[in-house]
Amino acid sequence: MVLLTIIFTIWGLLGPESIAIDNNGGFYISQMGKLYETDGSIIYQISDQTKKFFQITDPKGILLENNILWIAENDRLIMLNTLNSDYKTFTSVSGLAKYLNDIVRFNGTLYVTDTYSDMVYTLKSDMLQPVFTLSRPNGITTDGKYLYIVSFTNPAIVYKSDGKRILEKITLPDINLGDGISYDKENDIFFISGFGSGNVVAYKNWKKVGEIDKFSGPSDIYYDSERKTLYVPDLKSNKVYILKVMFGE
Repeated sequence: MVLLTIIFTIWGLLGPESIAIDNNGGFYISQMGKLYETDGSIIYQISDQTKKFFQITDPKGILLENNILWIAENDRLIMLNTLNSDYKTFTSVSGLAKYLNDIVRFNGTLYVTDTYSDMVYTLKSDMLQPVFTLSRPNGITTDGKYLYIVSFTNPAIVYKSDGKRILEKITLPDINLGDGISYDKENDIFFISGFGSGNVVAYKNWKKVGEIDKFSGPSDIYYDSERKTLYVPDLKSNKVYILKVMFGE
């Protein structure tokens, strides 16, 4: 079984969607603000200091790779250099990207979900290129061998992929509007948040082994395997919850 316990929260945010932790223990947080308005931002918090990078429209999933922060905005992917704040943007080949949502690197390639275009893209030749379509893809992660994508549907569905096609579909009756998905390699556990159901569920072999339902609108989630800590941005309550994860028999 998996026990999930809230140990503290980060307050005073404006629509927190996603979070990433750097090697110094600082937090990068994407704040959506109001939907479709240019009041969203990326902030960095460490100790008692907060830095805001820039104002953008509805930043969602983020991925930190050394000093590069990848940001999924509505119709573009942003590559931000956190050392000097320089950035570069990438758009889709079709020009039809609507709601880019989450990002993962798999087999050396960036994969990006687009919830409202029902599309998963890869970044190649400085363009977002469509790979496959599925209904309302939201969170995306990898176990190193496969991609796993959770759908923003009720019930949520997890799609297992080799990066080119869908290999398997798993329906999750406990999750309404699947949002974030994260993987713990050591224990072979998936954590999935339900934006509509207000919960985070731990799965092993796609059987529920733990759950916490204390949230208003949990969105993207981040698991720190070293500290055995799960970070849960809650878009509706304007907080990030930090959970201690304990594993038992």
